[in-house]
Amino acid sequence: MKIKRVHEYELDDVARRSIQELLSESFGEDYPKERIYFKQLPHFRYLVLNDDHILVAQVGLDYRVMNLNGLPVNVLGVIDLCVKKEYRSNGLGSLLLSEIEKFSGK
Repeated sequence: MKIKRVHEYELDDVARRSIQELLSESFGEDYPKERIYFKQLPHFRYLVLNDDHILVAQVGLDYRVMNLNGLPVNVLGVIDLCVKKEYRSNGLGSLLLSEIEKFSGK
């Protein structure tokens, strides 16, 4: 398995189709068909590719500064973490969360 960090603007049509298929499979019919995010477009994603370079898991990340009682607060949002059915219960979700933790410096 290979984890790849990809900014949203770097995704090509093949990657977008693969992400859309994974999101639809994971979240069902209610997931929007016309885009690769539910409500919030991520800044970047971690993609997990198998040895055949097929997308098997992904998570989007959104970061922003918000106002909390007049103080700026850095916020990192996790968006649409999902794993293909046949790859579930193998630690891929935990692996993605670990990558997020490394990125956030925790």
